Amino acid sequence: MAGDTLHIGICDDSREDLCRIEEAVNAGVSKINVPVTVKSHLFVAGEDMYEASRQESFDLFFLDIEMPELDGFSLAKKICSGNPQVCLIFVSAHDSFVFDSQEYMPFWFVRKGMLEKDMLLALKKYFEVTSFKRVHYRIKDGIGYRDLFLQDIIYVECQGHMLMIQEAGGKVYKQYGSLKALEEELSGHHFLRIHKSFLVNQKYIEEIGIREVRLLDGTVLEMGRDRRKALREARLEYERKYHGYQ
Repeated sequence: MAGDTLHIGICDDSREDLCRIEEAVNAGVSKINVPVTVKSHLFVAGEDMYEASRQESFDLFFLDIEMPELDGFSLAKKICSGNPQVCLIFVSAHDSFVFDSQEYMPFWFVRKGMLEKDMLLALKKYFEVTSFKRVHYRIKDGIGYRDLFLQDIIYVECQGHMLMIQEAGGKVYKQYGSLKALEEELSGHHFLRIHKSFLVNQKYIEEIGIREVRLLDGTVLEMGRDRRKALREARLEYERKYHGYQ
């Protein structure tokens, strides 16, 4: 989550169901009483959601399964291909789809006929699981300090003795420090040193090229010429762990 905001994407070709799902999410969060603000992004077409997912970070996706042109399963496959840690919840009026959905390793399955009940259970489990993953990184901010969630940091660029911390949502924070020291501090949190000047969160990597790394938002960063093999091996291990790739 960026700060205390839960960014969710909801895709359903029925505008009525879109509103119902959004209302069920808001009601569920209110009942659970977690200190977050929900920001919903609504889509009636799968391609629109997919393009949005490449430009910004979502915490949670709700996908209707039966949709024209790009159905929920196909949409899930496209979204997951660029983000191994994505959290998907399928929503359907047909209970039988729960078995077919397992191929895509969803976080939960919500039945439209039991929308409020299933949604509440799904959200309870989501907050239970993610509460242990909201790791903070404290930075100096003016005369005080600010806590950033590690999963919201896209990459860090070193410019001389200044670290430029790029956060999802577009904000950039500056602090004095060493990229090597930060790399050691964030060891174990899936950040890759791709260049002497760049430390990147694997969550946001789309592709490792020959001399550059492309991120999900389209940003292209230079890669050290001697780092490609190690980066590709680290990336493969990351995808195996979080997405089951062989």
